[in-house]
Amino acid sequence: MPRESAGRGERVTKIFSGALILSIITLILGAAFAACSSDDATTTPQTSAPNGKPIVVATTIQITALTREVGGDKIDLTGIIPAGADPHEFEPRASDLTKIENANVILRHGMGLDDWLDDTLSAAHEDATTVTEGVVPLKGDEDGATVDDPHVWHDPANDKIMVENIAAALESADPANRAAYDANARAYEQKLDDTKEQVQAIINEIPESDRKLVTNHDAFGYFARAFGLTIVGAVIPSVSSGSEPSAKDTAALLDLIDREHVKAIFAETSVNSSLAATLASDAHVKIVDDLYGDSLGQPGSGADTVDGMLLANARKITDALK
Repeated sequence: MPRESAGRGERVTKIFSGALILSIITLILGAAFAACSSDDATTTPQTSAPNGKPIVVATTIQITALTREVGGDKIDLTGIIPAGADPHEFEPRASDLTKIENANVILRHGMGLDDWLDDTLSAAHEDATTVTEGVVPLKGDEDGATVDDPHVWHDPANDKIMVENIAAALESADPANRAAYDANARAYEQKLDDTKEQVQAIINEIPESDRKLVTNHDAFGYFARAFGLTIVGAVIPSVSSGSEPSAKDTAALLDLIDREHVKAIFAETSVNSSLAATLASDAHVKIVDDLYGDSLGQPGSGADTVDGMLLANARKITDALK
């Protein structure tokens, strides 16, 4: 073969090889871009639900219930912690974290009750509204440290503050429905005022000398302050249900129950009540193990709203102490 022909052949081969390599690189980059686009589609928060409503996620069952009252049918609402679950021991699932990442509005409790949310917010570069902002907390004990008592929903005055904060968050995210959120908030605040009067009337049926509570853990300080009851003690002397009482604590509480002539020990639906039941048996007092402390009732129970929960607890406490 002449030298010139050989050179042309080499050039053709090189050109063909270069084109082939370029095509392969283009295909690889295209696939990579498509994959990135697909990933972005699954991780980028949605702008709204398919029905056009803002996507709202609430951490606790109490916040979910209050948000339902304020948002009504204008929002697409998801609650993370279900009825009957103990928020002190709750751990979110992967599906819960996805819901949070895709939300337009995230409503949290704060006061240490939903700290599991922090890592998710940080990873997703998201922010949340703390609906207890403005509530003046009682102080409690947790493993020897003084902490804010998170059980603020047992006082209707605190619930009204939470309703205001929820309404403000929804109005900011969805100004077109500001009037509806405001009207719903005003209506539920009035219902909370009416509920407070009803609860007080029920509690007033208890003789003043018997308005004493021993509870499973320190969950009812706000309720006692709001309605004129005295907290004598708790089986688990902590604002967290996960703590453990010592033998010394239990012996001291038995002596206190006897000395104060306490009529009953109250435990909650969301917490193991076996220790409280044993203590009640030892003290020869009644055990009431179906109060709503850290949770609300199941749908249809009548205690699946905050106002319904307050009334249900008032009736159970009064029936046991009057």
